Amino acid sequence: MENGIKRLGLIAGSGSLPAILASEASSSGAQVISIAFTEESAKLLKPFSASVYHYGVGEAGKILKCLKNEGVRDVALVGKVEKRFLFQNFKFDLRAIKILSRLRNRNDDTIMHAIVNELEREGINVVDQMLFLKRLFPSKGALTKNISNDRENKDIEYGLKIAKDIAGLDIGQTVVVKDRAVLAVEAIEGTDEAIQRGCGLCNGGAVVVKVAKPKQDPRFDVPTIGVKTIETMIKGKASALAIEADKTMVAGRDEVIKTAEENGVSITAV
Repeated sequence: MENGIKRLGLIAGSGSLPAILASEASSSGAQVISIAFTEESAKLLKPFSASVYHYGVGEAGKILKCLKNEGVRDVALVGKVEKRFLFQNFKFDLRAIKILSRLRNRNDDTIMHAIVNELEREGINVVDQMLFLKRLFPSKGALTKNISNDRENKDIEYGLKIAKDIAGLDIGQTVVVKDRAVLAVEAIEGTDEAIQRGCGLCNGGAVVVKVAKPKQDPRFDVPTIGVKTIETMIKGKASALAIEADKTMVAGRDEVIKTAEENGVSITAV
């Protein structure tokens, strides 16, 4: 086993990535112990996992106890977890409340580093997502047969700088642009809702740009696109998507490209 991991804990949010990572880890010979936050994730993870547990996001004590009981020493954090639960009537156990009480703010990086630190205090190492998902990171170049035009290229160039700026402030990683005007900046609502909002402000032709943070921690919150991203763009009549090469994951690449090409959307890694 090249990475030396024989038993991998997988803390899984929603989306297709947890099952993809579990499949890759299982194929490499690792036993996967999955902790899913949703029933859908639990179902998708079952074929690739030695055990699957279903806990709530706020059940930190139970999650840590489960990992220790299972003898897990390495963990991957993958999948989407809605941050808005922090501002809603959500139940947290005492361990989770203790973690949240130590936060200096509730930015994504602050929260995720607190979770990583808590796992490390228990002797559990959080691994880089790229360890199992490297093939999902496209290099520079066009992913689709559809190529962005001159106007879209200017928007991509402009949007790239803006997206990097907001990513550096830990606000979000996506912007929606048209004619070098910012229509939407991603924040707590997430990529899809930012795309919907931006596209709603123009009559088609919006450009979506998604990047990594300047100091992206490869253990969590890695920028990701999937079929849903493209479907959201199609509904909003957006015409081009640019992602940061070698730093953005494409989940379900074949389906993503097929859907984009059939609907006239260009995808470029820049």
